[in-house]
Amino acid sequence: MSIRQQKIESQVRRLVSEAILRELSDPRISGLLSVTRVKVSPDLREARVYVSILSDRSESTVMSGLISARGVIQKHVANGMNIRYAPRLSFELDESLKRQAEVLKALDSAVHNEHGNTIGGPEIPSDETPDRNT
Repeated sequence: MSIRQQKIESQVRRLVSEAILRELSDPRISGLLSVTRVKVSPDLREARVYVSILSDRSESTVMSGLISARGVIQKHVANGMNIRYAPRLSFELDESLKRQAEVLKALDSAVHNEHGNTIGGPEIPSDETPDRNT
């Protein structure tokens, strides 16, 4: 991947995040929406925008809101870039943050189950309390 391609990806990511935050008023796009990464094609004509969604609405509802607002987001990206052709945006759901949260939750519950609901170590039953005078 070229340095120019990386710069374009970074700029598109910033501009899409900005557009979602400031330009959109679609009620379907609510909750925590994060642009996790952007992949731009080698000819710089296409850009896949990966988003992670944590919302009380279904992911499909939020994604359909994003897809319908693509024109507004595309215009914001085109106005913010200093290149002849702004890449055409497409949105994809990124499940990586959700999977990471599930793994951390499973690890946390495993630690709690193994150590008797304490993080510091196993609990000592009261009848086996060590004698401090010995």
